[in-house]
Amino acid sequence: MNTARPAALVGAYAALPSLRADQERFYEGLAGRRIADGLEIPFRDDGIGEDIRWLAAQLHGCFTRSVITLIPGTMVRVGASGTFGLASGDQDGRRAAVAFLHEARTAAEELNQLTGEQSVSALHIHTAPSVTAVGEMFARSLDEIAAAVPASGAWSTRLVLEHCDAYAPAVPGEKRFLPLEDEIPLAREGGIGITINWGRSAVEAQAPGRPLAQIAQLASDGLLEGVMFSGAGPAANEFGGPWADAHLPLTEDEPTSLMDAGEVRRCLRAAEGAFSYAGAKIQVPGDATVDERLAAVGRVMRLLPGPVSAPVAPPAGAAVRP
Repeated sequence: MNTARPAALVGAYAALPSLRADQERFYEGLAGRRIADGLEIPFRDDGIGEDIRWLAAQLHGCFTRSVITLIPGTMVRVGASGTFGLASGDQDGRRAAVAFLHEARTAAEELNQLTGEQSVSALHIHTAPSVTAVGEMFARSLDEIAAAVPASGAWSTRLVLEHCDAYAPAVPGEKRFLPLEDEIPLAREGGIGITINWGRSAVEAQAPGRPLAQIAQLASDGLLEGVMFSGAGPAANEFGGPWADAHLPLTEDEPTSLMDAGEVRRCLRAAEGAFSYAGAKIQVPGDATVDERLAAVGRVMRLLPGPVSAPVAPPAGAAVRP
């Protein structure tokens, strides 16, 4: 994959304060303290889910290498029907997922047009639905997506397959999509890379060694696109139950998390620098201040390669494109 210095991404929505003013301070802190030069932006069941012009204003001049993830909306729809997904054997469920991806990609184009920058570079897609995913159907979806050319002639974003915990009858799991060994040939055929989320891979095996092994495998295969560090662990905690995909912070902030600084460093060594981005997506206590949220995220990000260039916050009141 891309061997240039990787982007530093933060899945800010997992640690975002509830008040709009605090959210703006949080984004300003991520950029101003050089914690990140890109965000992982959730695409929910209702899309971006907020004023897209406001979001564009937060991105403008600060975050130019962001990713939109479809996992929040995907899981809502999988939960509602059981057949929604790009790898669904149910044609209606698969077509609905292709249409959902088109909506997300169109939203990414709108954000890039509003900011006048490459604010969003990629979209995370997944081999849903849970349990019943079919590899051939995912390949068919990729073919249909590749054939859907926008009016502009080309999309400004690329697709990245985010591996989530694979279905295994003996493990409860959460996402329960296709195993990595099935996703690798699909990604290679489709010409896309694969991202590993540390916590989801740990949940898959209920062991911290799985993320490291998968990262090393993808790096060796030349398919590693990115690594997102989000913790998990075997005991219940304030963020979720045992082996939940609860985006736990580092062990130093949440003792039940198996993701410590040593694990992060080992994974980065295994990746051999052959990835486009690395980042963090963690939860924080609900009553945490903006500074405490920034500090918790920063404790993960300080272990990763830094932002490519110093982001410069736009002047107060700077407008995005009409």
